[in-house]
Amino acid sequence: MSFGEILYKVGEIGESFAKKSVKWFSEIAKPTPSKTPPKFKILRKLIKRELTVHELLSLSIQLSFIIYLILSLLLVLFANELYLTLLFVFYFIYLRYTILKNREFFIEVEPYRFFYYGLTIIGFLSFLGYLLVRRVAKNVYYFYAYLIAIFAVVLLFRHLYKSKFTRDWTYGVVEEIKGELVKVSVHDDIRANVKPGKYWVDNTEDVEVGDVVKILVEERIFRSSLPKRVLEVHKAKPSSSETSTEPKAESEKSNSR
Repeated sequence: MSFGEILYKVGEIGESFAKKSVKWFSEIAKPTPSKTPPKFKILRKLIKRELTVHELLSLSIQLSFIIYLILSLLLVLFANELYLTLLFVFYFIYLRYTILKNREFFIEVEPYRFFYYGLTIIGFLSFLGYLLVRRVAKNVYYFYAYLIAIFAVVLLFRHLYKSKFTRDWTYGVVEEIKGELVKVSVHDDIRANVKPGKYWVDNTEDVEVGDVVKILVEERIFRSSLPKRVLEVHKAKPSSSETSTEPKAESEKSNSR
């Protein structure tokens, strides 16, 4: 192979690499919504019961956020602001990509995006602020003032989230009927703060097994909300762990509020 051919080959490799790099950065900056759900091979092996794609997405984001907080804490203890910032940038890119790439598989994507973006930013600013305060603090009162400021930011974020997204009802699928009680299967619902599972709730409606029902939830301090009573019945919905329990029309109506 001549020297000219070698240069031509290097040029081809460089051009191919440049095109792939541009495509990769473009996909990261503006993820194309996936048409096929993610596999979650590891989570499905760890979680014995059946979960919907929506619930697996929610669980994976929760776990990744916990890992991010643990790593941030370690960097606060053993590293500096630069490494903490780099970790935040990489994690936020990953979080944004994961949510936007799989947005079609959330029952409602906006509450999850608002909630986890907000918590991630608050977490980063909290750790970074601590490192900065530690450098200039002359006594313990600096830290007291800093903790009060962080607490105020958290309360403000909670108020913004609750005013924008929180509701006192969710949806479920009727699985069993016993007199005035019905067992409903409920998906993970961040807006109602309800964890996925099966719940016995009061019923005063004419329901059948397989119906999708709107359920009143009871808010509990420092705990997930508890489904309490059937409010409305939506017929003609199959009972399936892979079916969204939230009628699309109602979901879109809620998003427009």
